[in-house]
Amino acid sequence: MERTKMTVEEFLKQDIDIDVCNDVTDDFCIAFVGPVELTDAGREHFAPVLGLEVSIQQDDSMATVMVDGEDWKKRLAKVRKLLNAAAGYCSEADYEKWFKE
Repeated sequence: MERTKMTVEEFLKQDIDIDVCNDVTDDFCIAFVGPVELTDAGREHFAPVLGLEVSIQQDDSMATVMVDGEDWKKRLAKVRKLLNAAAGYCSEADYEKWFKE
């Protein structure tokens, strides 16, 4: 199946409703509803993962965040934090600090 590839930062701008998983573990899957716009503080906080690759299946049924390298666990945790926060699983103060309405 053909896949579209982009960075996490580009992915956040997509007008899409899709489940996001990763290519390393089975314990990570969250629904993403975009577009999501980061504030300057959000871009700074999540900078380590904004350049990671996201691969979306042609039928828009699944997005996969690609993580590799020796610090993959740290980056995967940061991606998880970003997507959970974008879904509202963070404090109201953090949401307002990291995301534009």
